Amino acid sequence: MQRAKNVQYPVISPSSTEGNVCVRLTFPFRHLHHTFTIAVSKALYDGARTSGKTARVPARTGDAWLAGYYTAFTTDPALVPFYQTILAKLRKIRSSQNYDDDSYLELIAAFVQSIPYDTEKVASINRAPRFPVETVVDKKGICSDKSLLLAGLLAHEGYAVAVLHFSAENHLAVGIPVQDGYDFRGCGCAVIESTALGYVGDAEGVFPAGDGKTRKLASRPKVFFVGHGSKRYGSISQVARILATRSALLEKLAENGPFTQQIRSKESSVSLIKEELSVSRNKIEMLEENTKKLAEDTEGFAVAYTEYREAIMCHNKRVALLAEEIQRYNQLVDEYNRLAAALAYLQHNRLDRPKTFARIQNLRI
Repeated sequence: MQRAKNVQYPVISPSSTEGNVCVRLTFPFRHLHHTFTIAVSKALYDGARTSGKTARVPARTGDAWLAGYYTAFTTDPALVPFYQTILAKLRKIRSSQNYDDDSYLELIAAFVQSIPYDTEKVASINRAPRFPVETVVDKKGICSDKSLLLAGLLAHEGYAVAVLHFSAENHLAVGIPVQDGYDFRGCGCAVIESTALGYVGDAEGVFPAGDGKTRKLASRPKVFFVGHGSKRYGSISQVARILATRSALLEKLAENGPFTQQIRSKESSVSLIKEELSVSRNKIEMLEENTKKLAEDTEGFAVAYTEYREAIMCHNKRVALLAEEIQRYNQLVDEYNRLAAALAYLQHNRLDRPKTFARIQNLRI
């Protein structure tokens, strides 16, 4: 544990309470819903709940103490049995589905992301972090609670993992080291957002911050490693491709973007031609009646018939143009629907990176 000098960190002091509390947990992952029940020591839970959550920090210490602070929450020795219990359930799922290290990381992330956001706590004055055992038993948490739980689970499974502190956004997330070029704003890590279901490395959305407001992550976070294992996340290039595709689709399908404007323009053109054809149809009927009236007037009939024929030819040209415009409009609508379906797939299947990545391989935008 990285500790700054003369700083007193939070420590769990288990109580004397006997027995266990049973917690039933359910979460989705890759089109499956997983449910399991764990028994948590009441002594551990009560001790974590009543233990102090603040650190005593000498003046002019700076931010160095935060690494130890977050580590105290994620690796307190009293939490080891709790981690072993919950990870045994997650490992069983991994084994049954034959997940590799990247998929297992995503599974753990989905488990934590599925825990409901604590709207009551975020609105209260006391927003001190929960210990991971509290978050699981309480079945709720804000960004700090859920991020510390996720970081603790990943650290105990041998992943290199950090807590990302976004000071400007008043937000906490989890970081996983990735290869150069795929990290968030040069911090060396991809972001794992703990408050909402999503891809590992997806920091493009709007998330609830610690003050109850929603914000988009824009600043470079401070990085505090709490897990120093050898496991990394190797699928970040696939996620980057998925996110780039999603951005391209959102831009293409934007409400006031060029593509949707083109569809609206074509729709207006179709409507205008239909109106023109209605007018010309009435004109043809009028000219036809006028021509019949001049049947006995050879010279007048010839003039009227010529005008009648010209009106029909003009009308037929507009009918042909309408057919072309309708065909083009339908093509644009089909293209829009195809891309909208692809975007919906990306959004709906954000817990299934492999299938989503395969889906976009031959996608034309």
